[in-house]
Amino acid sequence: MLKRLLTATVIGLSLLLVACGDKAPENEQPGPAAIAFFEAIYNQQDLTTAVELATPQYGRILESYHSAKRVQSVLFNRRYDTVKIEEDKAQMGRSLIPASAKKATVSLMLDGTYDGNRYRDIKYVVMVKQQGKWLVDKLKADVYR
Repeated sequence: MLKRLLTATVIGLSLLLVACGDKAPENEQPGPAAIAFFEAIYNQQDLTTAVELATPQYGRILESYHSAKRVQSVLFNRRYDTVKIEEDKAQMGRSLIPASAKKATVSLMLDGTYDGNRYRDIKYVVMVKQQGKWLVDKLKADVYR
């Protein structure tokens, strides 16, 4: 348990150091942009950053929940204390979205804990490219719920 906590702390600090760098977040591909969005909601609990990574329409929906915790529990239907977020890339780890695409669906795998229990989830995120940046447009409904 202590080893996992230490690993999560090191990862969190690494992400914080990367976020404090001079460069803006990588939004050249839809996968990293989607991951940054979910990192803001789950690990940073920063609704303002998440709204900036979403389309204006989806941003208004997010703001109506008033906090990242409410977005987690009500809109996304899953709370996490800590979570690891990865893009589900097919075909040997490469993204299949062409550079000229204006819309893409990204599969994200979330693996984390809440109240000591482990939960895994897959989110299908519809991304759109606006003004050269990939933004979250909506989440596809989970057909298994």
